[in-house]
Amino acid sequence: MILKNGKRLEKTRLTENPIIIGSCPRSGSTLLNAILSAHPNIFAIKKQTFAFNKWIKVDDHYKVERLDRLYREFIYRRIPKTATRWCEKSPNNIISFDKILDFHPTAILINLIRDGRDVVTSKHPKHTPDQYYVLIERWIRDINFGLIYQNHPRVVTLKYEDLILNFDKTIHGLCKSLSLKFHPNFMEWEKYTTIRTSKHWNSSVQKIHSGGIGKWKKKEHIDRCLEFMRNREAVKLLEKLDYTIE
Repeated sequence: MILKNGKRLEKTRLTENPIIIGSCPRSGSTLLNAILSAHPNIFAIKKQTFAFNKWIKVDDHYKVERLDRLYREFIYRRIPKTATRWCEKSPNNIISFDKILDFHPTAILINLIRDGRDVVTSKHPKHTPDQYYVLIERWIRDINFGLIYQNHPRVVTLKYEDLILNFDKTIHGLCKSLSLKFHPNFMEWEKYTTIRTSKHWNSSVQKIHSGGIGKWKKKEHIDRCLEFMRNREAVKLLEKLDYTIE
């Protein structure tokens, strides 16, 4: 019943290209999802559905095993009357980009990238408040998966730092890539977002600030950063992504 009703809602109400966000954890995907939710045409799913984590191979194609996780959000959450497309973010989507592109031929995917040093020195406020959340190897893996699709016509590569430090230009460019008409709500997104709180944040929604950029430079992270910089592949990726090596 969930699959049937979910498909019906997608077919009748959420008819335009969906947006699917993937990234390494602690890269800003919750923030990006909250920003996009401020647009009246986007139904942003607050909860990570993990819908695209498991796949079944049928002949030469893959089918999503737990699509009901996505459609449940359509059924039990209030879809804004103006919404014409949905947006889902689960960081682990990044390793299934190939299958998602094949499964949903109209979806537009966003690969969100953040400086690995800030990622691996980040702590999750709920799950790991006293220890680092992301392994260095996990950042390397996820970045490499995403970069495979850097030039794909339906994959948008976006840097967290560009979103924070040059919001106006970046959000206009993102709208163009998503075939989304820019809406003035974006300039006060924290007022219009439908995502007010998240377990991935230390506090409720707040205006964009640059406090999360370069946090790895704090003395408390010296050993962790040295470990990161001793990893040759991690350093090569920083250079490839044009992050400054210090």
